[in-house]
Amino acid sequence: MRFISATQLFSGKDFLNSDSVIVLNTDNSIEDIISSIDIDPTKIEHFEGIICPGFINTHCHLELSHLKNTIPYHTGIIDFGLEIIKNRNTIPEELQLDYMQQADTDMYQAGIVAVGDISNTKLSIQPKKKSSIFYHTFVELIGLNPERAASVFDAGRQTLTQFIIKDLACSLAPHAPYSASPLLIELISQMCLQTGNPTSIHNQESKAENDFFNSKTGDYLRLYETLKLSLDFFNPTNKSSLESVLPFFQTDLKTLLVHNTFSSQQDIDIANKLHPNLYWCLCPNANLYIENTLPNIEQLVKSNCIVTLGTDSLASNTGLSILDEINIIIKHKPSIPLKILLKAATYNGAQFLGIEDTFGSFEKHKTPGLNLLQKKSTRYTITKIV
Repeated sequence: MRFISATQLFSGKDFLNSDSVIVLNTDNSIEDIISSIDIDPTKIEHFEGIICPGFINTHCHLELSHLKNTIPYHTGIIDFGLEIIKNRNTIPEELQLDYMQQADTDMYQAGIVAVGDISNTKLSIQPKKKSSIFYHTFVELIGLNPERAASVFDAGRQTLTQFIIKDLACSLAPHAPYSASPLLIELISQMCLQTGNPTSIHNQESKAENDFFNSKTGDYLRLYETLKLSLDFFNPTNKSSLESVLPFFQTDLKTLLVHNTFSSQQDIDIANKLHPNLYWCLCPNANLYIENTLPNIEQLVKSNCIVTLGTDSLASNTGLSILDEINIIIKHKPSIPLKILLKAATYNGAQFLGIEDTFGSFEKHKTPGLNLLQKKSTRYTITKIV
């Protein structure tokens, strides 16, 4: 057994008493948390800094790892999406797999123990099967035209089956309000509720998304024109995108709203009334990379939203580190308590993915991993202990 203490221990939910010691089994599971007065002090390994559970990355795109340094900064979401379409299949699948494998290794070394990963194909199965990280794959479906909902849904289920066959945790997810019809969202959420799995959707990543739903104006018209897709079937709702699509999600279904860069206080209030099982994922580095702005994180915290953290993809980020996301929030939003950010990075993410029996907090019999955070100047650094 190992007996581990630190300047501060964060359990995943709160900071523990200063005399707390983690008792770690040889399999790295938590045997107990005890007081230092109950153990011979010569047996205690003491670390300077904060020890917290392994990080949960609730939003990633492993499939896009080969696109690092491909897309310029600050393109805006429309041109960013067009660049993804243009570049995602420009190298052989074998090379794409190599980049995914490296990204997986980097995440593990950065103290990430579990990932909610967006996939559009079955290609990521191979690196996920080899990984020391737990993955829940969200097979992402795209289809704004309601006439295509059934065929898109059926194709998604076929892809999902490939992950199920390999015994990988998975479920379906609509891409975004502007790219998934209400009918498609209903089909997905009904299936997820039946199987007891969470779902996810990119939410309000740009002002143009709200313009599209409010009045069928803005830059998304250019996107669909470029893709030569008709929007004759689409009618504006005179509401924000979130208020427009949220009623089509099952209220008992754990649903992750990703980015939330342009979610207003009204959106937050309405969402919390409509849906009691929402989680709000922040990917601040990607928000700065694409739109050069950040969500109003203070609003989310004050509104008691359950916040999680994600890295998005290497197409929109310089790395896949949850600690980097914490550091950037601390830099730009210093009023946000560290406790809130650490809970978002650990327990909240595990709870959303349904893996809180293993990950996310220091409790008996769990194997959450241990990360040591040390402050150097204005940033935290990380050392993976187990």
